[in-house]
Amino acid sequence: MDSVALLAAAVSMTPAYRLNLPSLAEVATGGYLPMASVVKPMSAEDLYEWCVRNGQPDVNSSWASAWPAAAALANLLAREPDLVRGRSVVELGAGLGVAGLSAAQAGASSVTLVDREPLALHCAMSTAECCELQGEDESTPLVKAVAADWAAVAEGLRDRCTECLYDPSDVGSLVECVARLLGGNGTLVLNDPAKGRAVGCRAAAQTALLAAGATDVSEEPLPAPIGVGVVSEPLVLLRAEFRS
Repeated sequence: MDSVALLAAAVSMTPAYRLNLPSLAEVATGGYLPMASVVKPMSAEDLYEWCVRNGQPDVNSSWASAWPAAAALANLLAREPDLVRGRSVVELGAGLGVAGLSAAQAGASSVTLVDREPLALHCAMSTAECCELQGEDESTPLVKAVAADWAAVAEGLRDRCTECLYDPSDVGSLVECVARLLGGNGTLVLNDPAKGRAVGCRAAAQTALLAAGATDVSEEPLPAPIGVGVVSEPLVLLRAEFRS
């Protein structure tokens, strides 16, 4: 089966998270995202303060926000549902899962959200329930979650979209993971700031994708999301096709 997968940022999880939860809320998106609402911490700052109180001052709480790059990717899937309709989708480093949930809403056959942070997945799966994105057959839910590092789940997962290239040292492993996930048949859709989150990453990724067997790699402007108080730098979309 042809498939698609998605990637977002991730943070670690300790047993403390299973003992209590930070304040969470279902928040209306006001058109910023394709889904009507998301379940999330009140803010990244509130989540960080909660982490500090629970002895985790070094945790990355940035997943508590639906950042413009993730929102732009989610909106792209809503505008171009044929990218995911009828396909198996994996969002890697899902965070709040907005891209994967947008894929579910756009007609994906299945969506798997992968993140190192179980609390982020709890929020994403709660959003799926609130937005009625689980389908009618409880034995085969449309959306499921896997708590794992994205690099550890390449085997058995297919295709992928991703948001931002953060570190030049990760390009090789990222492309290797993509190639293994796609298995020669699928599409990588990568959203990145036009100037690059890290200098040289996108060009290096294009070269590595072609070397890994991508049959076509292209780049195009991506509209930024629109929302109250939202300021987004210009974005580009990198697409890589793998067809055996």
